Amino acid sequence: MTRPQPQAGSDESELRLWLDEVDKSMGFRPASALGMSCGTVTVDARRGMVLVVWNNRLKLYQLPKGRRNLDESMLAAALRETYEETGLRVTPLRLDIATRATLPRTENSDTTQKPPNITEGHPSNEFVGACFYPDPQSETEALKIVYFFAATAECTDTPNSGTQEDWEKLDAKWIPLSEVSVTLRFAAEVEVVMKAVADMKTSGFTMGA
Repeated sequence: MTRPQPQAGSDESELRLWLDEVDKSMGFRPASALGMSCGTVTVDARRGMVLVVWNNRLKLYQLPKGRRNLDESMLAAALRETYEETGLRVTPLRLDIATRATLPRTENSDTTQKPPNITEGHPSNEFVGACFYPDPQSETEALKIVYFFAATAECTDTPNSGTQEDWEKLDAKWIPLSEVSVTLRFAAEVEVVMKAVADMKTSGFTMGA
């Protein structure tokens, strides 16, 4: 925990101590040691259903996700991976998500004020949250970060076949929202679903079932 940021009028020694704390907490990893994956929390709000996949190799339920391709946006990666793993084309949701992304500048932007730490009240396709952990499946040490985006689809839609990579052994399944906490293997992914649903409700969605 770094000390509070120095305020206007702080002396040089206080600023130096603060910068020293920032320096101690700052780390670096090369791109080869950072794994960026993207996925979706896909919800059929009217029926109160959530899209998950059964991993036949690891014998567990998880959210659809996968590694981003070179020069691919995170949202595009999340939608592509969801399609490849489930056979369903899902639609991203514009939600009122509290985010540290800043609003784009316009000719009417007030450039005299520093943007707030948290941007709220502006619907967007920002990610709802991320999970991070040492990648247990990597042959070299890597920190894996998985960014999740909220999306929607009809649980009655028929998935396309043949969308998975040959080595993938995944089965798509829709589960009731009430069963998410006892179905998904990883607690952090349960948190992601709950966060996405909360953001949907804040944005005016009503959950069925």
